[in-house]
Amino acid sequence: MAVAGAGDVLRTLLRRFGALPKDPAKLLDAIVREGKRDAEFAAEVTAALAAVTGEAALGSGMLPPVQFADRDAARVELAQAGAHLIAGVRGVGKTALVLQVSSEVADRFPGGQAYVDLDAFRVGEALQVADVQVAVLRQLAVEVAEETPAVLAGQYLRALLHRRCVLVVENALGAAELSALVQPWPASLVLVTARRLTDDLRAWATAPPMILHGLDPAGAWEMLDNRCRGMLDAELEAARELLELCDRLPFAIDQVGVRLVRRRGEVGAVAAVRDELASSDDPGELILRCISQTVRELPDAAVDDLVALAAQPVAEFSRAAAAAALGHGVDGLIDGGLMVADRPGRFRLPGLVRDHARRILPGRGVDTDATFDRLLFFYRDHAVAADFANEKTRLRRYQMPTGLAWTPSRRVAMDWLESELPVIVAMIPQAFHAGRHVEVTQLCGALEPLLTSRGHHWQIAGANEWGIRAAQALGDRALEARLHAAQTRIFTKLRQLGRAETALIEAERLLATIDDPHLQSSVIEYRGSLAEAGGDHPAAEDAFRRCLHIDERHQLTRGAGLHYRMLANTLVSLGRPQEALPMLARALALTTDVRNEGRVHAVTARAYLAIGDLPRVRAAVEQARQLTAEATATQYEVEIADIEAELAQRSRDAEAARTRWGWIIRRYWDAGDPRFDRYLDKLRLLPPVPR
Repeated sequence: MAVAGAGDVLRTLLRRFGALPKDPAKLLDAIVREGKRDAEFAAEVTAALAAVTGEAALGSGMLPPVQFADRDAARVELAQAGAHLIAGVRGVGKTALVLQVSSEVADRFPGGQAYVDLDAFRVGEALQVADVQVAVLRQLAVEVAEETPAVLAGQYLRALLHRRCVLVVENALGAAELSALVQPWPASLVLVTARRLTDDLRAWATAPPMILHGLDPAGAWEMLDNRCRGMLDAELEAARELLELCDRLPFAIDQVGVRLVRRRGEVGAVAAVRDELASSDDPGELILRCISQTVRELPDAAVDDLVALAAQPVAEFSRAAAAAALGHGVDGLIDGGLMVADRPGRFRLPGLVRDHARRILPGRGVDTDATFDRLLFFYRDHAVAADFANEKTRLRRYQMPTGLAWTPSRRVAMDWLESELPVIVAMIPQAFHAGRHVEVTQLCGALEPLLTSRGHHWQIAGANEWGIRAAQALGDRALEARLHAAQTRIFTKLRQLGRAETALIEAERLLATIDDPHLQSSVIEYRGSLAEAGGDHPAAEDAFRRCLHIDERHQLTRGAGLHYRMLANTLVSLGRPQEALPMLARALALTTDVRNEGRVHAVTARAYLAIGDLPRVRAAVEQARQLTAEATATQYEVEIADIEAELAQRSRDAEAARTRWGWIIRRYWDAGDPRFDRYLDKLRLLPPVPR
């Protein structure tokens, strides 16, 4: 029997292994072994299997550590619902512990899992709270209603109030950061880690904080033995003394394990490493000495690789990105314990390793700028290819590199762009200061479809500020105008209408100096959308008519299709649905993509609903539902369900209306969406349920 989606699983395995073993047990063993070695491969297989089974893979990528030892009592305590604070120095195993617990309790918390490392959301000292909240909601498969801070904060708190989920918040600096992120949600499990147990964190904790120290003797022995299998039994006393030197801290044990593996085959290897480190009575100093020794014993080329990666503006890399930056693989750094995998597909340099590599950078003579350029071009190429794969004909004003294509064997283009957004945003400022202005504008331009389909408004708005400066440095007025227009779109969506107006005025000023009808039509479209957001429908009508004048004069077919539909929607809002119908017929004739065709039918249904022609409403909404489903445009499901409910109410089918509005209400209740009240009011207009 053929299984839908199974081909993706097979292709993933064949790319990695070539020929596959016929014995299923041997194949499973090979997959598990390779997955432990390469977390990116494990994530790819998981995603392919999820497509077959219909079960979504965890958005947070919270996989348990490959190896975990000890902490039995801690795991029992942390498995209980409520908020838990875990404190301890670097290397004590906080991350491994919370990921292990998250994996063990997954079945008891069916509402999903979310993981955020607050270090990744800080700009200087300031935590970007809204970005953290959006990241959590998205990992819990909650549609974000609006990214304005007040609305978002309310949705975040409501969405988690009645959800049985697991939330991991890493590296909190103080209680102020947690006040907007963690509440005493009784049904959820919240695991917060901190490197320093400050007084305000101690006061914030509702239960006594768990302060992590070293593993117990048996757990420490198990961990070291797994790292250097077969080397401890011949030197039991030396091994015990070595573990005591490590204070049984997991990261110290891991580094000592690296030292031992390098001496495999030597007589008295354990005692030799013990003696080598015996003068260190501080585990922190011992870790640093281990790192230093491991680095000294690396080939010069590997040390240069480590230094080159440590000098980059990001600490976390995919395997492909790290290989692109260096020009070759990073297996030596991974095997040496100098790069670790906390999340599937991602490798990072631990803070202590990164600090050490940066200290030795000045004496190495490594061309870190060249490494940065390779990393930048890797992301530029992939981002532009993802943009082009998403939609080939949209308006672009950044310089398009030639010869780029999104390879089908990779992940879905927008999924890749979304997962790499934090890295791209972190690289853009350094790229600007390095004079890579073209590449900055290419990255900003390539993020536009992500903005349209997934949001991330604040992060992309910040990136666009650098894009505007880069366009100014290039003297490219059309490109600068396009980026100001993108800011208009973002701030309109965020209900920051004053900032949207400021950005739009600047775009209009620049457009007055150049001849670019396509861009002019697009900017006037944003003028219409801004007017609609402010409730000025007559001004919106005027703007969309101006767009159409330009579109038809210059034969901008795609733009005309969009603008006829937008104008029709405004006319329906103005109470003139009969005027909207010819516009919709014209929009349908000019629209070539399935998603926008579905949007035209949805507005057509609204127009006929306003007129009262219920059979045509039914036909139009059925078309809208079919086409949006074909385009996987799930963001329009509520709008279509609302039209269906209105149609049922007008048709005196109260139960069908109750079912559709009830579905919307349930969805918004689960998401903590403030629009819940609007649809509850609609539901109350229906006659009571017969008893």
